[in-house]
Amino acid sequence: MKNIEITVLKNGATVATSAVEDAESVAFGIWAKAGGRHERAAQSGMSHFLEHMLFKGTPTRSALQVSQAIEGCGGYLNAFTQEESTCYYARLPHEFMSKAVDVLTDMYVNASVKQDDLERERAVILEEIKMYQDQPQSYVTEILQDAMFAGHALGRPLAGSAKTLLPVDHAAMLDYKAKAYAPSATVFAFAGRLEHETCVACVEKAFGGVAERRGLTFQPVTDATKQRPFAMARKEIAQVHAMAGFRTFGRHDNRRFALRVLNGLLGENMSSRLFQSVRERHGLCYSIQSSFQLFDETGMFAISGGFDAQRAEAALKLTAKELRRILDKKVSAQELKRTKDYLLGTFRLGLEGTGSQMMLLGESLLHFGRVMLPEETITGIRAVTADDIQRVAADTFAPERMTLSLVVPNAQPQDEAAWRETFAVL
Repeated sequence: MKNIEITVLKNGATVATSAVEDAESVAFGIWAKAGGRHERAAQSGMSHFLEHMLFKGTPTRSALQVSQAIEGCGGYLNAFTQEESTCYYARLPHEFMSKAVDVLTDMYVNASVKQDDLERERAVILEEIKMYQDQPQSYVTEILQDAMFAGHALGRPLAGSAKTLLPVDHAAMLDYKAKAYAPSATVFAFAGRLEHETCVACVEKAFGGVAERRGLTFQPVTDATKQRPFAMARKEIAQVHAMAGFRTFGRHDNRRFALRVLNGLLGENMSSRLFQSVRERHGLCYSIQSSFQLFDETGMFAISGGFDAQRAEAALKLTAKELRRILDKKVSAQELKRTKDYLLGTFRLGLEGTGSQMMLLGESLLHFGRVMLPEETITGIRAVTADDIQRVAADTFAPERMTLSLVVPNAQPQDEAAWRETFAVL
């Protein structure tokens, strides 16, 4: 990513490009600083609902014409909603770049949001919510976040609930859209075979006339934000699905590189400690992994797995022992190098794609206000020491920062005390 250029339009919107001369494609994304944590409690699910509605057409394009315009030239069109952002994106042959800007910006600015479309899509999303709640691995994540950020927007499900979605009408959706998609809260990110000036001209033509207005804000997580230590639900299932979550620092903390290496070491792939110990050596599960998610001022490190109901306690105790081992003994130079090589390799290979470069541009500009060049991440990972990993592990795996969430079979006998005892070694 040696050819990055950035222009800010008069209305506050940002246009960022990464030119890749020999690429056949252009990836284009419109990023909005609007997500689940920007919603009031009564609006829960609105950002995700709005994302769905933008694909239902505009005054000049039907829903079918929107998809045909991109797919008709061999392209791909999609979107996603997160806690702090929403992204609409397309990837298509480079000569059709201006068409992608025209179509996606038409959706972003002029979506019709008709009442009959609202009713149909509301029913679709309510079924989507039921689908996730029927999946124990999704439901255990939902109840974990609810407990970790109790009473806070980060604890609410991105899709909302029937209670919050049923009252949404045409006027409420348009009002939320007007606030959420303010120009100063919008990044237009491009990567591929392109010319920066052409991209800026296309965005200026499609979006430059949109007046600046106040965007959305969110309530920060503080020490006063409650965190419950335990959450459990029962279902008619065969496995115990467990997640141990730890509230962490946010994305601006320099410890993020050490946390990234800790995650790679502990549970990101089949070579990691948890997979090798809990699954390979002891056969206590089919899958176990760790992950982390950093927000503006807070974050979450999580360990998750599905376990045989009769051996779930043993699996969790072994998981806790692996955390204790990281706390008590420094990682060897050989294992540290192997973990770094894995992380750096996957990161570098990922950036060969125009889609990945576009994602990096959009995410970093939206959340950091600048482009996080790949060299910064590479240098940060390389600089992590064994001492850094031990320190960030001690900061992260503190018992007061932990929430254990479970979805268990209806007949599972253990109570809260028994489950929490599995992590007593911490």
